[in-house]
Amino acid sequence: MPSLVAFNRQWNIGSDDFVFPEITEALVRISWVAFGVSVFVFHFPLACSTHNLTLQFLGLLVINVITIFLAILTAVISARGTIMDSEPRRLVPRLLYIRLPIFIAEIALTILATVHAFRSTNGGEGCDFATIARVTIVLEWFLIVTAVVGLFIVFHLTENDVEDGATIAQRSWSRRMRIFKIGQDTSMRAALDDLATLISSFFVDSDLVPSDVVAGLLLAYHSPNNQYPPVKEKENSSRPKWMNLKDAEYFLHHASCVYGWPTYILYNCGLKSIFRLFRKLQCCGRMRCAQGQSMVVEDNCCYCNTAAVVLANEARNIDLQFMSFRNRLYEVPFAVIADHDRKSIVITIRGSCSLIDLVTDLSLEDELMTVDVDQDATLSQDSEIDRRGEVRVHRGMLRSARCVFDILNKNKILNDLFISNPTYQLVVCGHSLGAGVGSLLTMLLKQEYPSVRCYAFAPPGCVISEFGQDEMEKYVMSVVSGDDIVSRMSFQSLHRLRERVFQELTACQRAKHEILIRGVYQLFFKYPWQDELSGIPRPSSDSPTADLESALLTRRNSYGSANDAAANDPPPSRNPEHNKRLQLYVPGRTVYLSSQDGVTSETWIDPKCLSDVKLSVSVLSDHLPAAVQKLLSSASSSDSEIEPNPNNVEVVVTSQPV
Repeated sequence: MPSLVAFNRQWNIGSDDFVFPEITEALVRISWVAFGVSVFVFHFPLACSTHNLTLQFLGLLVINVITIFLAILTAVISARGTIMDSEPRRLVPRLLYIRLPIFIAEIALTILATVHAFRSTNGGEGCDFATIARVTIVLEWFLIVTAVVGLFIVFHLTENDVEDGATIAQRSWSRRMRIFKIGQDTSMRAALDDLATLISSFFVDSDLVPSDVVAGLLLAYHSPNNQYPPVKEKENSSRPKWMNLKDAEYFLHHASCVYGWPTYILYNCGLKSIFRLFRKLQCCGRMRCAQGQSMVVEDNCCYCNTAAVVLANEARNIDLQFMSFRNRLYEVPFAVIADHDRKSIVITIRGSCSLIDLVTDLSLEDELMTVDVDQDATLSQDSEIDRRGEVRVHRGMLRSARCVFDILNKNKILNDLFISNPTYQLVVCGHSLGAGVGSLLTMLLKQEYPSVRCYAFAPPGCVISEFGQDEMEKYVMSVVSGDDIVSRMSFQSLHRLRERVFQELTACQRAKHEILIRGVYQLFFKYPWQDELSGIPRPSSDSPTADLESALLTRRNSYGSANDAAANDPPPSRNPEHNKRLQLYVPGRTVYLSSQDGVTSETWIDPKCLSDVKLSVSVLSDHLPAAVQKLLSSASSSDSEIEPNPNNVEVVVTSQPV
């Protein structure tokens, strides 16, 4: 930081990003030169008749030696200074200007050498120089192609003096999304453009390159000053009897099965399981007339996903009534199952498993992310959901929930099931995206089915606003495990993480290459040195907040004048609409599961405890169904030893704040 300015362009790379690429290039070119010298030593070319090729080959050797020297010099200069101070690296653009004509000459000479090498013969008996030169030239082309590809990756089409940074950032990210638009319809293309606008909003106010973000995340992760909202028990923690860990663990199985055959293979590794799956497949199943009593929509030709769901539920007494694997924008796969063991009609919704699902998840732009519930045809009839103020929900998830709701009504699936099973309980469950969609589907279904229940596993942290939580808590139980990043992800939490990254980059006095090396190393191993990676001093126990603010102020003032320090603060967003966004939360009553020293604890918490992204090595693994199932199994085993109180309210087991 700031990004490199060269050839009147602002590049997607910083002047301190040349350390690793230039060292790698120097080592590769040294190997090439060593190979080329060995050709001259062991296959003396002057004894051959290919004199033109010999001169061109010597020219390539000279160019590579010069390039090695320039690469090493560029790496040395690029390693100077800190991330925020680019003055010691001011010579990097000049070195690039010097290397450009040398690189052009290298390409021209390689073309000539290629023509002569593949047209000429060996040059006489016992002369193998031309053959070996061809191998060397192929390696030279590999170097050139690699350099050109890297150039296109970091090249920025925008001139440096363009004033509208927001428009430039949006266009830049839209170009990066083009590859995902191939073969997509108009709505998907529009959604990708909106996603590009969202991502650009995180970078438009600061001159950060991708490597700066990685370094900042490593600094924030290793910072001794990380302060997260404590995981505390919610004051009014009484809840319905059905909101217990045993039932949640049972229905998590349904939420996992709907992922289809990949999940079945993942959790049932072995030749026997694969063989059983193959036996259940139906070759060209779409052409068959009889598919049993269940309706399957858009499974693959062999019905792999349906077979996996059947196998995963062999030990349970269930009937598959409807399965839809149609996966389009705002259309999520789901299944409707009659579970006779629990006397329940289960609607299970699949989580994120494709690019389309990811677009739905990340549709966080305010205009797309939330909708007024009063504008919804079904929710507007609900007199309880909007008692205190405006209720806003994730727009993409609500559209997906409406799609599932319409399919259920159109095919009269629930009506048919309740005719044959009138005493059964309606249960909605899902994991990840499916949890968010399922919780909103529950609000749509509760008009006709007032006793509907929902188990949301690892739901996104941006489903519904605060004013809708009172009604949501009557029907939805959310399960959050460990440091799951998805359940802590919202527009506001991502912007707060961005500010933390900016503060760490501002305070750090180390070079970027040192941050990357030590930061990645410390993710897996204990660092032998005692000094801390973060540039922000550790606060004292007496007044941690005051010490932290003082350390930040002192560090920023050390760069120069007061104006310089103010310039380094995270600037406010240029878009005033960002400040008007409502905070969205995890839906319903939330139980937080954590494990420490082999002991699993549960705490029924306020969703506001999950308002900040917590950086750890398990932010992704804690989101997986296997991790949730493991914690649920352990916690429910401990919970079953505690007798419920006479009022049918579960006893709360409180964990220590983390």
